[in-house]
Amino acid sequence: MRPRPRVFGAVLFALAAVGAACSTSDAGPRSIRLLTHAEFDLPEAALADYTARTGVDVIVYREDDPTKVVDLLARSRATPVADVVVGIDTLELSRIVGERLVEPYRPIDRDLLDPSLLIEDDWMTPVSELTACMNRSISYYTPPERRADEFPDPDAAPVAPPTSVNQFTDPEVAPTVVIPDARTSRMGLYFLVSLAQMYPEGNQRDDAVAWPQFLDLMLRGGVLVAPSFEAAYFSHFLPGTDTAADPTAHSTDRPVTWGSTGMPAVTVRFQPDLPETVDIAVVNSGCIQIVNYAGMVAGTPNRLEAGRLLDMMVEPLFQYGIPDRFGSRPARGDILRTDAWRAFGVELEGEVLDPLTVGRAWPGWLLTWNQVVRAVEEGPEPVPPEVEVTLPS
Repeated sequence: MRPRPRVFGAVLFALAAVGAACSTSDAGPRSIRLLTHAEFDLPEAALADYTARTGVDVIVYREDDPTKVVDLLARSRATPVADVVVGIDTLELSRIVGERLVEPYRPIDRDLLDPSLLIEDDWMTPVSELTACMNRSISYYTPPERRADEFPDPDAAPVAPPTSVNQFTDPEVAPTVVIPDARTSRMGLYFLVSLAQMYPEGNQRDDAVAWPQFLDLMLRGGVLVAPSFEAAYFSHFLPGTDTAADPTAHSTDRPVTWGSTGMPAVTVRFQPDLPETVDIAVVNSGCIQIVNYAGMVAGTPNRLEAGRLLDMMVEPLFQYGIPDRFGSRPARGDILRTDAWRAFGVELEGEVLDPLTVGRAWPGWLLTWNQVVRAVEEGPEPVPPEVEVTLPS
């Protein structure tokens, strides 16, 4: 099903005129088609500025996630549905390049990008990156305040905060953890990839635990799998927390989750004034690096405008507006972070993934995840009743 477009610019084109609008003729308005997905937030101010400077309107098409974006490009290879694609993550990089669904392009300001994010021959341009890792509440594990002459109440002492994903099978920790489902959430998929890196299958050690077994132990111990990242983070992990009014206040039912180093900044993104603190600690355990890329769609008839749009994605206005719902960071190291990121973002180095290895493996991992989660949800197989049969004498 073709995604619904949004149009940035002065002119809203009728469906019948879309084909003509894609022309770069000087006789009428021009447009460029940009394909992305629902989990990649486009800096709208940068798109509006691009249209104001060039006179080219940007028609935005969205799929649900990066995988469906690549699926659409593969199906429409003969007649491309877009000129530029953005939001392709590390998990889909090897596929989109390997199938030659994009063409190499070197942006004008390429040399200002973080060199560690660049890929060979400029098949794709890095536009942002995030470090996915464990997040936990601070206040949940903070002992209640007491007077100097008051003895501590042993029954009121909080449990020690978890310091590692390894503790997700601990009977005291597991019931406090919520994870987005890898089947329905990209952030959940990043957790699955992290788990597979930490507990690989085929480990030769006798005491080694493969990730499917670890996942099973987690879920049976009480870890909750939420249907979406928003449900995990904002319905279970953060509800009712108001550290600005009371630093010890918390009402979260799951004080441990999977997020990113930028999520503390995301939670205050739309507040009129930055608070003094946020009730989120980022834990350096199982962290992985995810890079988002943009590229020129192979076979586009608008190569000139597609290149100009890719140039814009490396410019300061687009890069500054990059911090999104997952707390991503600009691919340019010289771009100042937002005030929220500078105040609350955490700088951690996640494990750098091999796009080819992970790109081939994660679809199989996802099938196994589905089997394990469904087995736990459905419960054990019912034990057949024992029937004693007495034969006639």
